[in-house]
Amino acid sequence: MTINYQALMARQFAPSTRHYSRAESAHFARGFGAGMDAAQADYDEPWLNPDAPKALPMAAVALADGEFWQQDPATGIVWQKIVHSAESIRMHGPLPPEGSVVATQRIKDIFDRGADRGAVMVQEQNLSDAQGNLLVSIEVTTVLKGNGGFGGQPPTSPRPEPLPNRPPDGVLDLCTPTAEDTAFKLTVDLDVAGADTEGVKRSMIRGVGCFGLAGRAALKLACANQPDRLQAFGVRYAGPMFTGETMRIALWEVGSGLAVFRMDAVERNQPVLSHGFIEYSYPT
Repeated sequence: MTINYQALMARQFAPSTRHYSRAESAHFARGFGAGMDAAQADYDEPWLNPDAPKALPMAAVALADGEFWQQDPATGIVWQKIVHSAESIRMHGPLPPEGSVVATQRIKDIFDRGADRGAVMVQEQNLSDAQGNLLVSIEVTTVLKGNGGFGGQPPTSPRPEPLPNRPPDGVLDLCTPTAEDTAFKLTVDLDVAGADTEGVKRSMIRGVGCFGLAGRAALKLACANQPDRLQAFGVRYAGPMFTGETMRIALWEVGSGLAVFRMDAVERNQPVLSHGFIEYSYPT
């Protein structure tokens, strides 16, 4: 199906205001697997404590999550064939544990990979406080598998560098959520939305849940669990994550204030996130 590149690039998105409480911040953290591992209790306590003065920065993606506008027939997007490809955040200020944020978004560009390979859409979202101060910038990349061949420019981003060929500098295993009301369990009926592992039915967790769980790990491994040190964080999605399984995050320091990582499902021995990165500051 053909999309109208110019119309999509000109599409206007109304700003939206999101009010949230400390309880919602804690609910997001549980959706990122916080509270699942007894060995991580001390590290998770700041995100679950109702009196905590800080929130997990990855909650910004949940707060920016809005309407599924791609379902609008006027877009020409075959929404059933959208694949979440990559996501990143850049921090401009601390994310409050409660309050109000104003979310804005725009389509940065759409690239054409050809009729057989689909298109790549890059969106930019921003969260600001009520005074207009920018808090978090978010970039979301999706593959529109049913919309290639519209005559646009090919993707320009180079392939990421291979991960270091040496033992990682840090490894952390984390459990995925199991609660029925977990925040980011996929509810739409997709072929990949469930898995039967050893007779146990598991539900797929949305990309934002993978993003947040990996973010908890990277904060601990690279930032000593201090969210104020986080400058930027991003992932490439490589496979599904399900409820009730173990994620293994392996992280390599590759420069001053820069580390890369991957995340795999331990029981299935399958990749979930590849070529993740975290930029961070050092304590002053």
